[in-house]
Amino acid sequence: MLNDPKVVRLFELLIERELPALEPVFAPRRDGWVSYPLVEEHLEVDADYAARLLEDLHRLGYLDRQFADKVHFCPACNSQDLRLVAHCPKCHSANLVRRRMLEHKNCGYVGPEEDFAGAESRRCPKCRVELVLIGSDYASAGMRYVCAGCRCVPDQLEERWTCRSCGRSYDKMDVRELVLERYAVNQVQLSKLRVERIPKAKVHEFLTREGYEVQESVHATGKSGAEHEVDLLATKQSGPLEHKVVVGFASAEKAVDSEEVIKLYAKAYDLDAQDIILVASPRLNEDAQQFARHYRIRVFDADQLNRSDVTMPV
Repeated sequence: MLNDPKVVRLFELLIERELPALEPVFAPRRDGWVSYPLVEEHLEVDADYAARLLEDLHRLGYLDRQFADKVHFCPACNSQDLRLVAHCPKCHSANLVRRRMLEHKNCGYVGPEEDFAGAESRRCPKCRVELVLIGSDYASAGMRYVCAGCRCVPDQLEERWTCRSCGRSYDKMDVRELVLERYAVNQVQLSKLRVERIPKAKVHEFLTREGYEVQESVHATGKSGAEHEVDLLATKQSGPLEHKVVVGFASAEKAVDSEEVIKLYAKAYDLDAQDIILVASPRLNEDAQQFARHYRIRVFDADQLNRSDVTMPV
């Protein structure tokens, strides 16, 4: 899968733009609900292909799937233009007002603050006793919704969604909801891709495009009878002549040393290769560069292949 040019282009995009994640958008259509516009635009694919590609890369461990958002939408017209409206459970009126509630400690009556208003002082509307001291005679019972229609104080409101687009109304649990997930870059895997897989895939793609038959991680027997393991072995037949290219990949913490260059040349010589390519990460040291020039080995660094389309004449 990682030799697929579209996958290579996707990881090039992640590396070049240093994107932490690929973000989703809600995009209802006949075959799905979610879109990843950046992926679709960059790879020139449809939404379904992009979603399946990202899920496959998640399954292989290259991308981490994370919660991005949750959207609610109308079951009839898919509009997100919804309004959650609270209703009185007794008379179903939406005319609900918030009021501060008071409690008469002596008789236990609880009601809106305005119900306790007397001519000159507060009085309990139930027992008509005058209330003087807050905390002693009466106390605040917090804020509650009061129905302006039937004057009840419901313990629990009836909530319904109303779609502004089509005008339909739904019980709170009947509206549709969808979790949107982003795909975040797995940094450990991305480092490996940057150093190994993307450069190898790009060289593989280039040689294939130039008409070569390319084998990856192949064991080949040289003219000495020795068997060599070659990262990429490319061959192209031109009449009775065969043109052979040996490609090696080497990495080190600071710089690749000359031993890797000499080993690659020895393989190529024994296999009668006409061209040799070495991809080094992060680079060759000075001695290795001199050996590469002496053996006429074309050298590229991994970042160079990650950044742009590099010409590799063979």
